[in-house]
Amino acid sequence: MRCLSDLVGVARSAGRAAMAAILFAPAAHAAQLDMTFQLDWRFEASSVPYIVAKSKGYFAEEGLNVTLNVGAGSAATITRLAAGNAEMGVGDISSFVEFVGNNERVPAKAVFLMYESTPAGIFTLKKTGITRPADLKGLTVAAPVNDGARKIFPLFAQATGLGQDSVTWMSVEPAIRETLLVRGQVPVIAGYATSALVSLQRLGVPPEDIVSMMYADHGVDLYGNAVFATPRFIQEHPKAVAGFLKALARALKDIAADPQDAVNRLKAFDPLIDPKLEALRLGILLNRQIVTAHVRQAGVGEIDPVRLQASIDKLHAAMALKSRPDGRALVDMRFLPPQADRMIAPAASN
Repeated sequence: MRCLSDLVGVARSAGRAAMAAILFAPAAHAAQLDMTFQLDWRFEASSVPYIVAKSKGYFAEEGLNVTLNVGAGSAATITRLAAGNAEMGVGDISSFVEFVGNNERVPAKAVFLMYESTPAGIFTLKKTGITRPADLKGLTVAAPVNDGARKIFPLFAQATGLGQDSVTWMSVEPAIRETLLVRGQVPVIAGYATSALVSLQRLGVPPEDIVSMMYADHGVDLYGNAVFATPRFIQEHPKAVAGFLKALARALKDIAADPQDAVNRLKAFDPLIDPKLEALRLGILLNRQIVTAHVRQAGVGEIDPVRLQASIDKLHAAMALKSRPDGRALVDMRFLPPQADRMIAPAASN
């Protein structure tokens, strides 16, 4: 005879199975649901997953007519979601935590992890002789005021033994950051790998002459970008959220298998992009942020609440946030596709 706890467990499992059956059932051939997805930047490699899902009809198959809005940074994505200007969007989790910590309201929920680690880093040129974090002491670092890498630099400084005031910051426009480094007007810049590495090579710097100190490689254990959905959209259209993520996972698997086709689709979507540079940028994203060893083993998309809370605790101190958000209130993993559908690349062979 089964005990009460066994019966409760069976009931919960049945409930989860029933919910999954509803969320991931094939979309009926009905009117498409119009929705806006807010990108965190212009049309480039980082927006390829959404462009591929749209151009291949994956969103349409889920009953979604998705409009992709050009972005102006992760902070802008969070602000636009909070204002109700988009139903879903993509942005950096650290920027999301900063908004929640300073405003004490949750404008969206993270529903799918895109980048396993932060792409933030410090970059310089080999000719400077700077090769390790200790060499940065006393130097000037160029970055925009609201740059993500600049904001979380205190965590890098703490992890590497540098003092909080070990460098002097020069505030610059994003468009000239790498140019200043190449011209020798600053010895070091802070930024994201997808921007700095590509821009430096576009300016003629060979990759072997670039020195990178990635925060993630020096003990800064933060998540990168995630897909967000507003609470209202989750409540009113839960199947749409699940359908969007199902289409996204399909697109990511296609991109990992054929990156060049993804770049071609980006070029067709925006003829002004440089295919060579975007292929380089996409390679950085795939190899460093998306198709990680963990993703090869466990699949893409899932956020570990314990790791997230540890990150929040560090960001609370580094950014002097007004409050310390509860990570459990910031995520909703109910809409993830089944793990088998999130295996976007084969496991690494031993």
